[in-house]
Amino acid sequence: MTEAERDLIERACEKLSIAYARHIDFREYEAFADLFTEDGVLEVFGNQLRGRKSILTSMSDRPANRKSLHIFTNIWTNVLDQDNATGKTYLSLFRADHDGPGPAPNTLPLLAGYYDDVFVRTPKGWRFASRKATMLFMQT
Repeated sequence: MTEAERDLIERACEKLSIAYARHIDFREYEAFADLFTEDGVLEVFGNQLRGRKSILTSMSDRPANRKSLHIFTNIWTNVLDQDNATGKTYLSLFRADHDGPGPAPNTLPLLAGYYDDVFVRTPKGWRFASRKATMLFMQT
């Protein structure tokens, strides 16, 4: 594999992480679920969602007044071969259930941690085979 091919794979996986944050924060749940393989796994707080349908159902059940802002940094990808990669993505999350006009009254991140990712190339492009969240800090 050339350096240019490796760079393209790294960028595709980075874009997948960025799309994850955008789709969940803007309530684009079908597009969010499509970031995963058909049997993809999303694990957060020990709750494992398996498959696009399960992920979509869970996202669609989020409270209508939920506001979130997923901030991703230190997106690192380890290219294994042409069709497989792993990675880590750091997360800071602002989140509040808030009705009414204006911003929610929350000034600190709710939590911070990282995702462990497994990426695979599919006919539709790169997708998450799995994404597991580990939380290191949480507001109490």
